[in-house]
Amino acid sequence: MDVTDETGDAPDALRLPSAAELLAGTRGASPGPGSGLGADPDSGSIPDPDPDSGFGEPADFDPDEELLPCGREPESVLEHAAADALDEHERSCPECQAVLRDHSVLDQVTREWAELPVPVPDDLGTRVMRLVRAELHTGRLLPLGEPDEQLMLTETAAARTLRAAADAEPGVQARSCRIRPFENRAGAAVPGPVTVRLSVGVPYGEPIHALADRLRERVRRAAMERLGLEVAKVDVDVVGLEPAADAREGNR
Repeated sequence: MDVTDETGDAPDALRLPSAAELLAGTRGASPGPGSGLGADPDSGSIPDPDPDSGFGEPADFDPDEELLPCGREPESVLEHAAADALDEHERSCPECQAVLRDHSVLDQVTREWAELPVPVPDDLGTRVMRLVRAELHTGRLLPLGEPDEQLMLTETAAARTLRAAADAEPGVQARSCRIRPFENRAGAAVPGPVTVRLSVGVPYGEPIHALADRLRERVRRAAMERLGLEVAKVDVDVVGLEPAADAREGNR
């Protein structure tokens, strides 16, 4: 019997869903009798889809408890097909065969997608790790210039510059540097004087107060001349005492 229409296409009731329709969760056309998709086993009618479910199933639909109108479990039918062990019922049942057709279409689309070539740059790993490190360690953004300029400097870049300025002081080893941006009344960072907190190791025997004053001046000057940052306050935390330069030379 000829099942095609005048255009040579199969009627909608017998048409397999396209890949796009499967992925969108719809068959595109209403399933015909015996399709097994949402049919009422008693009346043979097809219930209206639930508009809130998104996939034409009732809102309380549980795929783990679904049975085909013929009483078989879809998963069992697929397992038997994979093992080439379909029984007589599964080979002749319209509902079981509809499950196999739908699965075949989806499996074909999945295989085609898996075989698509994906060009991989030679330096992909390096580029990914560079981005990861940048995202993890940039710190806060420090606004520069005028409010309408939208110019930002990362805390990491600014801190590196200020630590180098502190290291330039003889015998000093900068450990860490945190910079707090100027904030408006709403708590948003805006251009303005920043606050710096510097942790350092200093030479043993060096007068700490005088050394801290010199470090503050170095930090303020480097911030303004190299970064364009005005510094309102520099807190210096001495977290270690280093051997003096002459002591280190004498121990060699």
